[in-house]
Amino acid sequence: MGIKMKDVKLRWQDAFKERKFVVSFFVSLIMFAGLMLFLSDFQSNIELREGVVFKDPLFGDTAPAAVDLLLFIAIYSVHLIAVIAAFTRPEKAVQIALGYFFVFFFRIFALYLLPLNPPEGTIPLYDPILIWFGKGEIITKDLFYSGHTATTFMVFLVTTNKKIRCFIGISLLIIVYGVLIQKLHYSIDVYIAFFVAYTAYRVSTIIVNKLNFKFCNRKLEEN
Repeated sequence: MGIKMKDVKLRWQDAFKERKFVVSFFVSLIMFAGLMLFLSDFQSNIELREGVVFKDPLFGDTAPAAVDLLLFIAIYSVHLIAVIAAFTRPEKAVQIALGYFFVFFFRIFALYLLPLNPPEGTIPLYDPILIWFGKGEIITKDLFYSGHTATTFMVFLVTTNKKIRCFIGISLLIIVYGVLIQKLHYSIDVYIAFFVAYTAYRVSTIIVNKLNFKFCNRKLEEN
């Protein structure tokens, strides 16, 4: 059954009558935006740091292949659709904003604690949007763990619509394949990303359930 825009509008009108939701909604967005501003400078500093290079057994002697366009389409279509889907339910909008926040919050600590240089033969990802919002440079050392994998798996977990989840799941496979075949990340970066994404999802779910918004007929995990 399709989503009726009238129902979405009524949900948001009902949600904005609740002060707790309004505060939570804007605080989660401000937290995420602030973290992204910090991350831009942080990544530039990481790029100046020397790190470790190791032989990834998964790669072997396989030559990398550039799949920038495929990755660009998969990454941005997934997150655009996932965010639009989340905003059909106000509590999901809060959860997805918190999910993004925790994925990148944990990632900052991981990057700081484990300095790595990119795999041998890496083909840097040209992402015009990140370059535009960043400092005009291509980042290659923000490796542990894969942010693209983690955020995509996180939104897969948050999303409840079966068709959209299927689309995200297929795109997630494309993203994992792309970052590995282009040697943007070590395989361990991708592997660990799934565990961190699940942690971010669980933390955001617990927070939203604890907030217990009155406009929700039932708890988030029951939706």
